[in-house]
Amino acid sequence: MINSKTKYEATLEEIWELFSFHKLGNVTGIAPLGNGEFNAAYKVTCDSGDSFALKIAPPEGATVLTYEKNMMESEVFWYKKMHENTDILCPKVYVADFSKSIIKSNCFVMQMMEGEPLWAVNFSESEYENVQRQKIEMLTKIHRITNDKFGYRQTGLHDTWYDALKSMAGNLVSDCKALGYETPDGERFIAYIDKHVEILKKVPCRMVNFDLWDSNVLYKDGKICWIDPERGFWGDPVADFITLGPGQKTPLSSKGKDLETYNETADEKIVLTSETEIRYALAVCLLALIEEVEKYVRYEPDEPNYIRNTVDAREMYDMAFDIL
Repeated sequence: MINSKTKYEATLEEIWELFSFHKLGNVTGIAPLGNGEFNAAYKVTCDSGDSFALKIAPPEGATVLTYEKNMMESEVFWYKKMHENTDILCPKVYVADFSKSIIKSNCFVMQMMEGEPLWAVNFSESEYENVQRQKIEMLTKIHRITNDKFGYRQTGLHDTWYDALKSMAGNLVSDCKALGYETPDGERFIAYIDKHVEILKKVPCRMVNFDLWDSNVLYKDGKICWIDPERGFWGDPVADFITLGPGQKTPLSSKGKDLETYNETADEKIVLTSETEIRYALAVCLLALIEEVEKYVRYEPDEPNYIRNTVDAREMYDMAFDIL
């Protein structure tokens, strides 16, 4: 597993006891799972032959960002929303244990899904196009799930996307200062939120994943499976275009093909206008600010991921500020 300052290191005894208490079976094998950088994850095999995925939140007292507190409860919520409202292939949650009585942190046990993350698969051109279409169609499905309040469930919801986005950005700036750093770019982002208040107040409230990177999508036999919806929020559906096309460092106008594919199956079309460009650029700023601030709690300054976050954030800010 990737080194990270937030990962809970479970003992074998804790995992055995958790599975026994919840009557999931007698554990016969435990192995680290995935390349996540925040939670700990394990593949747990039982004497029945069944395998499960165990996910554990950072330990009590770990330094995490404001929006990351109790984020695991939100992840379970988003899985439930997808199962109840869509046909998207994603894991079933068997047990959610937030008691901290056995494992001393929030955790849940879910279905172990088969497949390789998209980045690990050597696709032909036609296979890749098919996978991209499936990803975009998954977004149109979650964007049919609506709410009347915006923001992160774990930090409190707001009446408009303007209020929610300003709160989300404000919390990140406060987190940054509490860690002993200034973020002039974060302050500038908040000023742009205020500048575009009228646009943001008109944004519809939809389920947004905001994390549909290739590492969070598994592939097997032509089908894809969605994992790790933990960073989801109620907000602007345009924000989900950050992971599509050429990625998060290019404007929405560079994603014409993805917009066309999206609009083929979407109930509400996303049309490329100056307003949608602004909404998208503000979502890019949110991701840039998250990457900028999270590096201080996850990594040491000489680690590659710290440097990656620094470079990524700078390039995202520059692109977005040019639009805003």
